[in-house]
Amino acid sequence: MHLKLALALIGALAVIAVSGASAADFDGDNGTCRETPGEAGLLRCPTGYVGAPYEIEIESEEGSGCTSPGNPYVWYEIKNSSLPPGLSMSRAGVISGTPTSAGFTRFWIWNHDLTFAEGGPEWCQREDRSEREFSIYIDPGLEIQNETLKGPTIGQPYSDTLTAKQVVSLNPPTGSEVQASWSVESGGLPPGLALSPQGLLTGTPTTEGSWGFVIRAQSGSTIDSKTYALAVRQPLSVKSPFGPARPPSSEVGIRVGKTFTATGGSGPYTWALVSGALPAGVVLDPTRGTVAGIPQTAGAFAFGVTATDSEGRVTTSAAALTVARRLVIKTLRLKPAKVASPYQLKLATFGGVQPVKWSVASGSFPPGLKLSPTTGTIAGTPRQSGRFRMTLAARDTLGAKSQKKLVLRVTS
Repeated sequence: MHLKLALALIGALAVIAVSGASAADFDGDNGTCRETPGEAGLLRCPTGYVGAPYEIEIESEEGSGCTSPGNPYVWYEIKNSSLPPGLSMSRAGVISGTPTSAGFTRFWIWNHDLTFAEGGPEWCQREDRSEREFSIYIDPGLEIQNETLKGPTIGQPYSDTLTAKQVVSLNPPTGSEVQASWSVESGGLPPGLALSPQGLLTGTPTTEGSWGFVIRAQSGSTIDSKTYALAVRQPLSVKSPFGPARPPSSEVGIRVGKTFTATGGSGPYTWALVSGALPAGVVLDPTRGTVAGIPQTAGAFAFGVTATDSEGRVTTSAAALTVARRLVIKTLRLKPAKVASPYQLKLATFGGVQPVKWSVASGSFPPGLKLSPTTGTIAGTPRQSGRFRMTLAARDTLGAKSQKKLVLRVTS
């Protein structure tokens, strides 16, 4: 064992001679992993980057061990050590994967003969091995942070900023934003847009349609590319279901339900309350754009609603909702009437949303008097004396109801 370590330190293979066979040496001159200056026993593999796919193949020199030209009958394993996190090695000596953290890793690879019993050539009857220490530097990687880009609108100024991060670990994601040089690697931007080296995508789109392209970011020796698609669409607009703030269009205790509608852009749309406030008991549905609920407070409420489409376009609509107090019959008593004398009295209400319709819920008026269902006026000439009890009902345009028990006294 001491002899093997000594040979490894001076760059030679640790070989155990077996009759008729010995494991192939690692190729440190022309192979993927090369000898390290000042440390001949250590083979340095190409540098990897966090988050970037990595793949190399460990190579052996032909002409020794169980090999023949074009057929290296050997297999490999990592021994008493480990590869950088995220990488693994196959029996064929292929190291692959995606590095998950930055750092410097040293590891040992054993190179075994593939004997005849294991599927190797007939002349390779007994297994031998070589071993060598390798190393890999994993440097911080570069990652474009923008998963998507805002959707452009035809004829409207556009601006979006691309950013990149230097990633030192994927578990958990760790890194900081860095300056990068930006360019369009392939494809084409929508007409009217341009990408600056600083990562600013700006301009005014001139043509409706869809475009796909690849953006490249470079910071030092690290590079990342990402594919994007942009669709230039018609302007996003919103139609409000609410009219002027006055007269009132809703009422305390009566359910309200009105829906904003959007056109242009690209659905589905997301809705949000961005200014003002809705009455207590009323909310905005973020997926349907419906303002619904049972108002609990009277008053005038001004608010702003935004619609955001699936590609990031945003537009705002101003709206107002006036909530009336709950409908109540205000008349507390009826003035007396006299037989054969003309009579008129107009019933009064408080709150509610006009117009109001009137009716007699129970009881009756004296002969000669009638209630107007539209004006709430009791009028006529009574023909009979007495006390007449009745329940009067008012119903407003939203369906709110109010009733009042009243007595009309008619004297002779």
